[in-house]
Amino acid sequence: MLQTTRNSPISELSVWAPLVLAILRIVSALLLIDQGLNTLLHFPQAGVPDGLDAAAGAIEVVGGSLIAVGLCTRIAALAAAAEMAMAYGALDRPDTTILFCVVFFYLVFAGPGLWSLDGRIHPSDARPRPGDDRTTAGKVLAGRTNPRASLAGHDLDPLQRNTIHD
Repeated sequence: MLQTTRNSPISELSVWAPLVLAILRIVSALLLIDQGLNTLLHFPQAGVPDGLDAAAGAIEVVGGSLIAVGLCTRIAALAAAAEMAMAYGALDRPDTTILFCVVFFYLVFAGPGLWSLDGRIHPSDARPRPGDDRTTAGKVLAGRTNPRASLAGHDLDPLQRNTIHD
């Protein structure tokens, strides 16, 4: 008999998705701040950046700071994603800017995750509601069910239903 993905331990990893999203948000934002500071301060050689570099650096530092603390995350992530896409073409930045662009564009749709000021201000924006019956993660976080221990008839194969009810 084939093992379904519902009974697989891998499906239980979805419980950790909000936490991993927060870690992705924070680490990416800190790397963006570092890149912005390097652009503004021209490490290792000191100097004043030209106008386009200065604007890009300012967006990276301010947007990265907002994303790191999780304040106005979706708006800041959209600005950062757009700036990264433009920086790749206009400022001839390396290919890693495309990765930044995709990560920040993902954050526009995913939201801030845990550990964010947006989550404190608007709790439904940052994490799944514990009472939300639409997701297994919501049920597990609410402590209502264990996905492995579920004996509901719709979660089992027909052969397993017969052995449980006998």
